[in-house]
Parts: sequence; C-alpha cells; structure tokens
Amino acid sequence: MPKNKKCQFRSNIIEGYSCPEPPLKNSNYCIFHKPHKTQQEEQLFEDKIDKKLQNKDYDFTGYHFLYLPSGLPGQLVGQVFEDDTHFIEATFEGDIELWELTFKGKADFRGSTFQGKTDFRGSTFEGETDFRGSTFEEYVVFYKSTFKERSDFRGSTFEEYIGLSGTTFEKRVLFSQTSFEFEETTNFTEIIFRSPFAAEYAFRVAKIACQRQGDYALAGEHYYREKIAIRKQLPLYHPKRWFEYLLLDGLCGYGERPLRAVRTGLGVLFGLALLYWRVGHIYPSPELFNEPHALTFWDALYFSVVTFTTLGFGDWRPDPSHWIRYVVMSEAFIGAFLMALFIVTFARRMMR
Repeated sequence: MPKNKKCQFRSNIIEGYSCPEPPLKNSNYCIFHKPHKTQQEEQLFEDKIDKKLQNKDYDFTGYHFLYLPSGLPGQLVGQVFEDDTHFIEATFEGDIELWELTFKGKADFRGSTFQGKTDFRGSTFEGETDFRGSTFEEYVVFYKSTFKERSDFRGSTFEEYIGLSGTTFEKRVLFSQTSFEFEETTNFTEIIFRSPFAAEYAFRVAKIACQRQGDYALAGEHYYREKIAIRKQLPLYHPKRWFEYLLLDGLCGYGERPLRAVRTGLGVLFGLALLYWRVGHIYPSPELFNEPHALTFWDALYFSVVTFTTLGFGDWRPDPSHWIRYVVMSEAFIGAFLMALFIVTFARRMMR
C-alpha cells in the first residue's frame, strides 16, 4: 500500500475536498475513484455502493461507475434518493439506464462525464438539478422526466443527441454556453414548460443551435415559441399581450405562419360578401346594366374580391348615402394590409 494512507483524488470543483478512503494496493486511488477497475474490484465497488445507499449516503463525488448497484450491469431502476445527491465530477464509463429515479433533494452532476449511452427516462427531480459542465459523449435521454425546481445545463456538452420528448420543466431551465455538437438538429418543441421564463430561455437556445446546424425551419419554430413565451410573461389583461395575440400571432404567427394571413383574408372575403348580399345597397354601374339587376351572392362575392384586392373595376358601387360604403373602404384597407403581410412572411420563410 502506498505510504500516503488516503486516496489521492482531489476535486476541481469543491475547494478543499479530499477523499477519506484508503487507496487500493498498487494504486493512488480508492475503490471509488479508481478508473478501469478489475472484475473483482467492480464487485467490491458495487457492494460498497449498496451499503452507501442503505445508509442514505449519497455523496458520489468523483466516483468511477461502470456497473451500478442493481445486480445488472448499467442499470439503476426506481431508486429513491431521500436527500441531496452528489455525482460531482463522477465518470460513468459504460451505458447506463437510470430509469424512474427520484431525487428528493438537490441532484448535483456538475462536471460529470457520461462516456456511454445515458437514459434518465421517467425520472423525477424534486430539488434543483445541476448539470453544469457535464459531458455526454453519446446520447442522453430524459424522456418523460420531470424537473420540479430550477435546472442548470450551462456549459454542458452534448456530443451525440439529447432526447427531451415529453420532459416537463416546472421552473427555470438554463442552457447558456451549452454545446450541441451532434449533427441531428436540436428540437425542444415537445418539451413542456410550466414557466414562460424557462420556455423563453430554452427556445432561444434551441433556436440558435438550429441556426448553427442549418435547420432554419426548426429554428423558426423555436423563434415562434420563444415569442409566445415572452408574451405570456405579460399580465393577463395587459393591452400589449392581447395586441400580440390577436394581430402578431393571430395574423401571421410572428412571421412564421404566412397561411394565417391567407385564412384571415378568406374569412374577410366571404364574411363581407355575405354582409353585402344581406344588406344590399351595392348597385351595378348603369353603363353595364341597362335593366335593373338584383345583387346576388355571387355578385356580392365578386365585389368583395375586387375590393379586397384593391382592383376596383367600377362595375359595382356602394350606395354613397349608406353606411355600407365605410365597410367597403375598410375592406380595401384590410385587403392591402393582409396581402402585404402574406408576401412579407412568405418571402421571409423562402429566403431562409
């Protein structure tokens, strides 16, 4: 055994941290911190981890995991961590399945390295979750997991893929300086955010990541959801919130839904055609009709179209002494506005 009776592991994150465990024979590290353990050492490691869990000792700082204490390699299913759990600077050497875990306190994975495939599906993080500076060398999945307090992924690196489908973030989630290095585009659209502040931040990060990955359509979708999240941060009866909802979102989806302008335009066309037909006071030009001509619905629809598109052939005219002329004037203005809006939003999407 080395002269130094303590494990030589030192934390780069926790100042002054040292491991009290004795080192293994012919090693500077204890059974917990020694990488690349032998099969016999792995069995000893698993037995000691089992005892720590039974004693509710959840400090795994700097530990090297290959097998998890469940009797099956790489699996830890349904474990409940009753208090704060520390996996700071831990290394997971193989594929691991961490299904349906429950962290009742803080889950601290700062600086951890996941070298294999990592699966947290169905897990619940009741306290704050900290993955700052962690590295996921293969894919990581949080399918249908729930984060009830703040979650921090700042400075993390995802080298292959992060699966967040059905994941719920009830409080703020942080992704600044996070690196998404995989070729597959970053998609946060299936994540459930209870907080609009968290949604704004996450969708902005995903938008920038998608732009870097060249998926501008998905970047636009994240931009749209980011704008909705910003709007929802306003008080319910704030005028700006309703202005954005009815006009900016309702008419064009913040520039990402050009067909909404088409839908609104068709509604105006047919709605006002029905109004003209029922109210009347739209008369044909005497130069075109020698005999009295009653306004039919098709005539009203034709008049609505030429008014909406600002063509104005002059073969039908509103009664200058009736209020219907103000409706006609409004339709011309609305039509010009909606056509311009459609062209701008459609061109914006095509130019990307």
